[in-house]
Amino acid sequence: MKIGIISDTHDHHANVLKAVEVFKEQKVNYLLHAGDIVSPFTAKAFAEVSGAKFIAVFGNNDGEKLFLTSTINSFGGEIHEGVYIGRIEGKRIFMMHTPSVIDEVVESRKFDLVIYGHTHNRDIRKVGETLIINPGESTDWLTGRSCVVILELDDMGVEEISLI
Repeated sequence: MKIGIISDTHDHHANVLKAVEVFKEQKVNYLLHAGDIVSPFTAKAFAEVSGAKFIAVFGNNDGEKLFLTSTINSFGGEIHEGVYIGRIEGKRIFMMHTPSVIDEVVESRKFDLVIYGHTHNRDIRKVGETLIINPGESTDWLTGRSCVVILELDDMGVEEISLI
């Protein structure tokens, strides 16, 4: 079971299309977006990853929430205010945009996977039994890096893929 993880797309449509191609090539089963999609037209591109369930959280720059929600719902995806808490293949997942409570969430030991965005800096590490992933930005505007992460859920193996 493969999960594609992306964050902070900020309407960088060219890189979103590159990310979509990566997710299609990798045949991801789920696509998790940790916020700051920004516009509904950007969200629509993720519908092209056929067969993958799209789950997102709102970021601080996602202003058009009504149309983002309706666009994402139109292709069977879901977007959550604040946090997403769920299970995929028995793995407990926590996802939010800002890292404000990440340390507390990890310390709770309630989750196998904690995903966040907002900082635009990649952060992939394991604390105890919890895997923490911030894929970094997909725009390359702040850090000069543009990447997505592929997570192999069976063994929690992580692969970072550059979009540049």
